[in-house]
Amino acid sequence: MKRFLNWCKEAKFGLILGAVAFVFILSITLIATGTNKDTPVASVPSTSSSISQTTPPVVELEPEKVDKPFTVNATIARYFFDPEDPVDIKSQALISYDNKVMPSLGIDYTYDGKSFDVTASFTGTVIAKNNDPLYGLTIAVESESGLIAYYSGLTEVNVYQDEVIQQGDVIGKSGESTINASLGNHLHFALKADGNYINPLKTYDKLVEDL
Repeated sequence: MKRFLNWCKEAKFGLILGAVAFVFILSITLIATGTNKDTPVASVPSTSSSISQTTPPVVELEPEKVDKPFTVNATIARYFFDPEDPVDIKSQALISYDNKVMPSLGIDYTYDGKSFDVTASFTGTVIAKNNDPLYGLTIAVESESGLIAYYSGLTEVNVYQDEVIQQGDVIGKSGESTINASLGNHLHFALKADGNYINPLKTYDKLVEDL
């Protein structure tokens, strides 16, 4: 009987100890669960928000104006024959060759007898590159609007057939030609619009597309 009472006391103590342990474990579990719920989840930055959605501005290029075909201080040695010019200018726009006198269809520029870089008067495509028996090495460049520039009497050429060149590009160097042999080193510059030669002096600083 005494042994039975001792066993009951021990069993009762074990139950109490077990209950305390259960409460302790349950409390720890609840605390851990509550902590996980309250802990904020690190936000992942949105890929789409980090990429700029702004469209780059469209840069509109201003229409080109015809420029002189050189950057040096070249002077006019022979004018374009323009019926509207005064007599003294027209007299300087005649070519004497092979016992014949003919009107000049372009302007001849010289630079103190020295060679100089020839630059593109406007952006366009090289439509011809040949060695003319009278005007020498010649390059023809056509704009998108159909204006054609002829650069003749060159000694060097820096472009090739069908190449697209930009305004101001160096396309060659001035030289000599048979028909303008008396001028020495020079550039013969001519412009053609709608199939007709036009006076280059009346085109400088005018829009290429308007000629």
